[in-house]
Amino acid sequence: MTNSTHKESRLGIGLYSIPDASRIIGASVANVRRWCKSTQGLVPRTLGKDELLTFAELMELHFIKMFRDQGVSMKTIKIASEKAAARYHSSCPFSVKRFDTDGTAIFATLQSESSDKEMMEDITKGQYVFETIVRPFFRKLEYGKNYDLVRFWPLSKSGRVVLDPARKFGKPIDFETGIPTQVILKALKAGGGQSPAVVARWLGVPLAAVKKAAEFEQSLSV
Repeated sequence: MTNSTHKESRLGIGLYSIPDASRIIGASVANVRRWCKSTQGLVPRTLGKDELLTFAELMELHFIKMFRDQGVSMKTIKIASEKAAARYHSSCPFSVKRFDTDGTAIFATLQSESSDKEMMEDITKGQYVFETIVRPFFRKLEYGKNYDLVRFWPLSKSGRVVLDPARKFGKPIDFETGIPTQVILKALKAGGGQSPAVVARWLGVPLAAVKKAAEFEQSLSV
């Protein structure tokens, strides 16, 4: 299969390299690759030679990153993922809409099943992270009629920037114009730096599109 044919076969499901995913979710390339290995059992795939991820896989990595940032162990994340996968019949269970409403129950079940004090403390930490960090994250996700995850709005749904697997292979774009945020950022940096107003005129886009794209790109470099 040629590279172009392979890309066409992924239309509508996203197309992200490991470095793409690393940049978008703010994790190291090494960690993203580790989480994607089949031996980890966290993201349900074995990376092929092209090492490309789908939109659903990218979002699953985002959830894993949030849990890990707050100190939840890989063991607890994996067990929670397995429980959720069985409950929702999904290979990407953290991204399922139902996880928003009953994810706490997943951790409560794990806690009731555990006789290991250290494990129970880690599960309690996972419950806290779910309620305070993960659950609010769902407000940035958009689901279709069949409750399939269709878009991610990293700056909230009023923030213009969107990752939509049906557009530009899921790369971050301005929702209204479809211009990738990286293109806007490069224009801002051109010639030693340009003002948002100048770039808006160059590209023929609203000033808000330039400002929000810059805000998003800057958030990735923090």
